[in-house]
Amino acid sequence: MNPTAYATGSWLLVGCGYLGTRVLARLRAHGATSAVVTRDATRAAALAARFDTTTFVGSYADMAGLGHFAATLPAPVRVLCLLPPAACVDADGSLAPFARFCALLDTWRPFRALLTSSTGVYGDGHAAPVTAETPCHPASAREHRLHDIEARWLAHGGRHVLRCAGLYGPGRVIGLVGLVAGTPVPGDPDGWLNLLHVEDAASLLLRMALGAPAAVELGADGRPVTRRVYYGTLAAWAGTPPPYFDGTAARRGGGARRCDPATSCARLDWRPMYADFRAGLAAGALA
Repeated sequence: MNPTAYATGSWLLVGCGYLGTRVLARLRAHGATSAVVTRDATRAAALAARFDTTTFVGSYADMAGLGHFAATLPAPVRVLCLLPPAACVDADGSLAPFARFCALLDTWRPFRALLTSSTGVYGDGHAAPVTAETPCHPASAREHRLHDIEARWLAHGGRHVLRCAGLYGPGRVIGLVGLVAGTPVPGDPDGWLNLLHVEDAASLLLRMALGAPAAVELGADGRPVTRRVYYGTLAAWAGTPPPYFDGTAARRGGGARRCDPATSCARLDWRPMYADFRAGLAAGALA
């Protein structure tokens, strides 16, 4: 991909957490113009100082304020919606705030608009490999909410979704805190985990934003691992006692779903830098 493509126009990040900061770092390295929407004024100031980005402090559903802000950004504008599912609903559990934002995008008509979602939207997977093309069969309340958010987003033409497996990397290693504390591990030890290093998620998201032929893509390292193997390996790396599985249900993950991103990798000409979680740990994910 031509690096100058990143510096054309501007990038608007709606929500900027663990993944968003990695995206901002890459955009800055490419000389891109970026902007961030956040409710937190202190965080906005920190992001502006660290990444030389402009900020809108307020709700993403503020149609008037955010609309005026977006009008100041150099065209073409690429919108990356990185909101967690809980931020898309109001106190009554309604998607009304997110619906207002979707309507606002219709008035902007950005060059490209991407939403990050979760592979949880597929449901359990029923022991079959899951690809970007696999139909969704949500079961839990969280999975149904993910599906509803995606449906609302994709109902507007020309929009795209990246479904990410469990993100990990420096400062966030799934299950590490519990292992260090000696807490029993919930879930079926032979259930599957699907993972993606946060730096790989950032590179895939930007690649998709520059040109995505399909509406939905799947982000995963393509190396599903059982909870037994994952937690055993993690315990060895962290120097903790071996994991103990208590047989209770896992809050998320650990089912039969095994994610295969091959079709997405082929369409986007993309490969993960970290082939699996072991490579991520070896590169310093515990730092």
